[in-house]
Amino acid sequence: MKNFSDRVFTDISKDNARIVDCEFVDCVFEKCRFTDCTFVDCSFCECTFNDCTITNITSKGTNMVFATFVNCTIVGVEWLTLQSNSVSLPIQKFDKCYLKYNSFEKMSFKKFDFLQSSMIDCNFLSCNLSEADFKNCNLQNTEFSDCDLKNSDFRRATGYSINLADNRTKGARFSYPEVVNLLKSFDIRIEN
Repeated sequence: MKNFSDRVFTDISKDNARIVDCEFVDCVFEKCRFTDCTFVDCSFCECTFNDCTITNITSKGTNMVFATFVNCTIVGVEWLTLQSNSVSLPIQKFDKCYLKYNSFEKMSFKKFDFLQSSMIDCNFLSCNLSEADFKNCNLQNTEFSDCDLKNSDFRRATGYSINLADNRTKGARFSYPEVVNLLKSFDIRIEN
């Protein structure tokens, strides 16, 4: 296995690459692009990704622990495949990121701050999002199913789709006018 620790990788571009047996610890990726790549038996521990583009990656035997993403574009990632166990989180922070077609399943984001990120057409399935902060996030067509959203904060968030009968929302905070979206699952009409 190739080991990289405390390294900075800048302007790396990989398309349709197969990256095998690499361990990255406390590494920083700046302005890198990974498109249609496959990561096999790799490990990313406490790495930071700044201004990176990550699109349609697949992984086998690969895990990520406490990664930070700042100003990144992330498309088509199934995060469960990067979670090595139920205790350690693959993601420590999303800060002003753009995510599209991402899938989060059976993950814990308790007290997680999504820091004004855009999550378009994403899915949260059976996730613990209690006390999570979605303030000022664009959640266009993002769905939440069987999630714990207790005491989470959706004020000034837009575009979300939350079925109240399918999620636990006690104490969650919402703001007008987006709060009206919560009524969509009841198939009712609201008129002036």
